[in-house]
Amino acid sequence: MLKEIKNIPLASLLSRLGHEPARRCGDKLWYRSPLRLENTPSFKVETALNCWYDFGIGKGGNIIDLASELYQSTDLRHLMNCIANNYPVSSALTVPSTVVPRHSAPSFENIRIVPLDSHALVAYLQERGIPPEISKAHCQQIHYCCRGNQYYAVAFANESGGYEMRNRYFKGCIAPKDISIRRIRDDPSTACTVYEGFIDYLAALTLGLINGADAIILNSISNVNKAIPYLQDYTTIHCFLDNDVAGKSALAQLTERFGTEVIDRSTLYSGYNDLNEYLTTNFTNNLRLQL
Repeated sequence: MLKEIKNIPLASLLSRLGHEPARRCGDKLWYRSPLRLENTPSFKVETALNCWYDFGIGKGGNIIDLASELYQSTDLRHLMNCIANNYPVSSALTVPSTVVPRHSAPSFENIRIVPLDSHALVAYLQERGIPPEISKAHCQQIHYCCRGNQYYAVAFANESGGYEMRNRYFKGCIAPKDISIRRIRDDPSTACTVYEGFIDYLAALTLGLINGADAIILNSISNVNKAIPYLQDYTTIHCFLDNDVAGKSALAQLTERFGTEVIDRSTLYSGYNDLNEYLTTNFTNNLRLQL
């Protein structure tokens, strides 16, 4: 079965998951990364080799490696089942790995936003260390149709009326793409915290890191420039960005613009990729970081 799984065309699996290439160049397909949020496609699939590489996080590999990133697991049997659930193995060998079926770009229809009350979605966030009282207070639930199928996910609103979406099997957004701003108090704050994604923001709330500061969630590293006009109003900017190349690059960009007003808080979770990974590894100990 493992051999059959590895023969599944990556482009076909990505299509089943709702991701279509934004650009084609010979046997190379460029996507907006399914592993993070971005506007400029930097996720490459080479159909001849059936392999992928995400330039934003500096990782790549075969279909198992992709599933490991998508489902945040190293359990091979679990990963194989996740892949097979989206792409039945019995049909995998009927599609050559060099053939990329053309599909129209997925469109979301019949969108409906309701309070977060799905047991499955709340449980998914709990698995990521976020307690129900925080997830229900700061997130919503989105129902939508895509290619005739009905889906639902955790929804997090941005400043332009779009939504970031997450569930156990999907990571995406409803356009337009933008940053999210969360002000803790009615009166102006002098401090702001910055996060790459809303899961890290929820992790910060869980760990007690907000402490009266406002929050800006980039929803993509490529949105750093959109955040700059808002950050000009603060005298202290706490950056809880990822401990990877993309996160360090964004930190450098903000530091160049705001100088000593920027404080790198990623050292608080040194050894972990991001704040949520720190939380999911340690939250059972009820650890609370302090600014």
